[in-house]
Amino acid sequence: MEAGVEKLILRELREIKEELKILNSKIDNFTGYFDLDEEEIEELYRELEDAKKHGKRLEDVLNEL
Repeated sequence: MEAGVEKLILRELREIKEELKILNSKIDNFTGYFDLDEEEIEELYRELEDAKKHGKRLEDVLNEL
């Protein structure tokens, strides 16, 4: 009986480990992507606000960046 429970626990741990690998991979893909200082973020915000006032589509603005 204990061996069966042990196998279930090990299987769950393997599944958790695999899910963590996937999550870490997704996080690694964004490393450095959002490394902006406050001034750069404010500039981007101003550009988005200006685009909104002039009726630009968000997709077009993001493609320009």
